[in-house]
Amino acid sequence: MTDFLFARPSLIDGVMSCVDLFGIAPEYNNSSNAEEADRRARQADILALRNDFIFACNKVKTEYAK
Repeated sequence: MTDFLFARPSLIDGVMSCVDLFGIAPEYNNSSNAEEADRRARQADILALRNDFIFACNKVKTEYAK
């Protein structure tokens, strides 16, 4: 599972969210343009699929290789 779209807030971010009334403080995985954002999202998807495939292969190996 990837955390590509989720923020990793710190204590400062938590305190700032209480004070930030206009929603200008949070920044999430910004990209310079749409193509860069698409490329990064595609890479994250491929990595997640790869990890799922490896997990499934290992599970099959352990269950059926007895």
